[in-house]
Amino acid sequence: MMSNGINARQNEENSIAMLAAQRQLYRDAKWYNTLFTAFAVWVPFSLAVIILIVPQNVAWQYASYIISIGSMVFSFVVDKWIDEKKELAAFIQQKFDVYVYSMPWNDRVFGQNRNVNHKIVENSRKILSEQKEKDSLYNWYTPAIDNKNLLEGILFCQKENCWWDVALRKRFRAISILMIIVLGMTIFMLGLLNNESVAQLLGRFAFVVPMISWLLNTVKQLNKDIKSLNALDGNINDNKDKTMDDLQDIQRMIYEHRKGCYAIPDFIYKLFKDNDEDKAHREACM
Repeated sequence: MMSNGINARQNEENSIAMLAAQRQLYRDAKWYNTLFTAFAVWVPFSLAVIILIVPQNVAWQYASYIISIGSMVFSFVVDKWIDEKKELAAFIQQKFDVYVYSMPWNDRVFGQNRNVNHKIVENSRKILSEQKEKDSLYNWYTPAIDNKNLLEGILFCQKENCWWDVALRKRFRAISILMIIVLGMTIFMLGLLNNESVAQLLGRFAFVVPMISWLLNTVKQLNKDIKSLNALDGNINDNKDKTMDDLQDIQRMIYEHRKGCYAIPDFIYKLFKDNDEDKAHREACM
């Protein structure tokens, strides 16, 4: 069967540049999200430990409570930076997909197209200068889809974007809940072991509140991501023959998910990436 051209187009230099730019932007978003987590979780936890070292310093104790709550407020500023990075990364990845799929850009479905070449050049430079990382961008979608007809090839690429992301988000949700439970219990246990008064123990809620706020927001976002991915999976796997219009609707859902999804830290991403993506590749080829 004649090639659908997806494999050739995804490995062109301009395509690799788009992938490098979106990867760097998502990496920046994840770094900001790590900073967000540090202010909301690790700063309060560290302060809860530090006040045990200087228990007689009342001024420091009150300062630590204020810093803990203040760190939660500052984390909301970081959240805005994360959204800006994700939006641009998702838009560039959308342009990559639409080009690779030979899919017409539909303003009604995708929104207005715009030229972001300067952003691609600016954000791709670092990754393209590192040959090993650049090489990892080739064959972004499994080459096995190249012999399918174009519409089937597009659908199988879209499947790859969906399955392993759901599994990753479910794992990270469980890790987040467990982490905050353990840290929260530790904060109060430290107070009990130090024979703190009831008032002092209640004061420790100043350290736990930012953590709980972070956890509630994180779980809410992950639940939203999982729900949207399940809806996307339903559209992809409804066993109906897909037209280009159907595939454009699916692509819009993928774009909206990428733009708004939680930026999972790289170390979690890398821990499960190879295994989950391998399953996704094999499922897409079935």
